[in-house]
Amino acid sequence: MKQEVIPGSVRSGRWLLAFFCTSSVAETLQAVAIMWASYRLSHNAVVTGAMNAAAYLPGVVLGLIVRKRADSGDAAHRLSVTNWVLFAGSSLLTLVWMADSPPGPALGAFAAVQCSLSFVKTMNKAHAGRFIRQGYAASDAVRLRQRSTSLAQAGGAVGGGAAGVLLGVGAVGWCFALTALLYLAGLMAVRRATPSSPRKAKDMPVAAAPPTARETGPAATPSRQDRGKSPLAGPHVLRTILVYSFPSSGALPFLSTVAVPLAQTVSPGSGDFYAVLSVAGMSGGFLAGTALASGRLSSDLVLRTAFPAGAALAVAIAATRWPAAVVMLFLVLSAVITTHVMVMQVLTNQAPPEDQVGRFTVVRNAVAGVAKCAGALVAGWLVEALGLTATWFALAVVLGAAGLSWWGMRRSNETEELAGAD
Repeated sequence: MKQEVIPGSVRSGRWLLAFFCTSSVAETLQAVAIMWASYRLSHNAVVTGAMNAAAYLPGVVLGLIVRKRADSGDAAHRLSVTNWVLFAGSSLLTLVWMADSPPGPALGAFAAVQCSLSFVKTMNKAHAGRFIRQGYAASDAVRLRQRSTSLAQAGGAVGGGAAGVLLGVGAVGWCFALTALLYLAGLMAVRRATPSSPRKAKDMPVAAAPPTARETGPAATPSRQDRGKSPLAGPHVLRTILVYSFPSSGALPFLSTVAVPLAQTVSPGSGDFYAVLSVAGMSGGFLAGTALASGRLSSDLVLRTAFPAGAALAVAIAATRWPAAVVMLFLVLSAVITTHVMVMQVLTNQAPPEDQVGRFTVVRNAVAGVAKCAGALVAGWLVEALGLTATWFALAVVLGAAGLSWWGMRRSNETEELAGAD
């Protein structure tokens, strides 16, 4: 029986990784198109920031309302259902843009789709977290979570590059059409993962999975032994995760919002340079994921240095407008911030008791969603009110303050142990 279950579990994990990658390509492709089209239609960074915020705020509110249901139902099936919502939204945007709608209705459609996306993303993170936590040993779950985030960043780089090519020839509508097709591909990947979902592992006799199976894939009995470490996390650790998720989660949409006017300043009228910045940001995230998954970076190092390093890089971007330097600094800054977000995501999945993973994931995503919404709105307002240079300095101040707070906070080794599944 062991030989029948484990290969299916490995295939399930691969299909789940394919889902993360495909969904990220689609999400980034559509997000880049929406941000660029919004700025082109409105010529206002505040509108662009509000459009970015719409991708987070509704998910915060609705996620908190339904958080008690986040741990119910079959996780893989619910991932499949939510992808239909994403497909419908992208199809709507395709029709709206191809019909050459006026700016008002087009911006309204952008906002509606962003709002629906925000709730779907919130629930998808909870369902995916449950799928991984319930089916994999703690060490395997950490690696799978890191690999999924890394692949999602790689998919984002691909999506940003594809958006750059299409925006360069004015094919905004094709961005939305391609996004719809990619969401369908993600739906197929989730369905292929469903037959090997954790439900089958639960049906196995306790003696069917010897301890050695733990290193190969998800198995029922050994994973319970490993997972027993996670509930040891106390309330202090959970509060720490929520508090320090705020700065890094808010910094990423801050960067994506500022990237649009930054591109217009460095290379006026060029959608290509904005796409280059988007690809650089996603590529930085991919490199960050690869470094964490391979062990080249430790969670302890990330937690101690990400915020101070991010502050220094923000100051450096404020001081230059040389295109090559801007791209490189943007890439490194994105990588640094993404490493911190990834560590927070691993902690979110490993710290709470197993039967509360979905609920805590929704709460943490609500905190992160508020941070993202605030980051996007504040970025747009700062650009319009104070200019790009002051905006980058403001980001540096926030990250620097968060870094000083972390160094001065009393904490145990429990956070780093959970992040590394030691």
